[in-house]
Amino acid sequence: MKHRVFGKKLGRNYNERKSLFNSLTKAIFINGSINTTKAKAQSVVSIIESLSNIIITKPELIAKRELFKVLQNQTWVNNVVAKFKEVFGDQTSNFTKTTLVKRRFGDDSLIVNLSFVKPIKFDIKKEVKVEDKKEVKSKKPVKKEIKTKKVKKETK
Repeated sequence: MKHRVFGKKLGRNYNERKSLFNSLTKAIFINGSINTTKAKAQSVVSIIESLSNIIITKPELIAKRELFKVLQNQTWVNNVVAKFKEVFGDQTSNFTKTTLVKRRFGDDSLIVNLSFVKPIKFDIKKEVKVEDKKEVKSKKPVKKEIKTKKVKKETK
């Protein structure tokens, strides 16, 4: 019997798997799509789908809190929630798709592209700060004097 066993082990212990799933989830919500192995994609799709469903169906505050657990950056969370509601609207499931890319040369494993069904870009607009440049007085280069030690030659 498999009691309390979740999904595939992927050759990792519990903490390594948890970290892997968090990093893959974070990567897809930041970049919009990722290339990974088929096994990893199948394992993380349920997490991404449930988070996407929470963003659309739950109140905004609850959605932001759930997404913050993964992304750990409030500006990204605000941006993702706004873009997600704009692009997906009332859709409550089937947010992701996997397409076969190639087979990896070393171990012949399937590499797939895991992405959202609709094209979405989570770009953060960077604010450019303009600062007044203060005039810096040019400093004269300091010449360092090298002290040489006199070596005494001993003669016998």
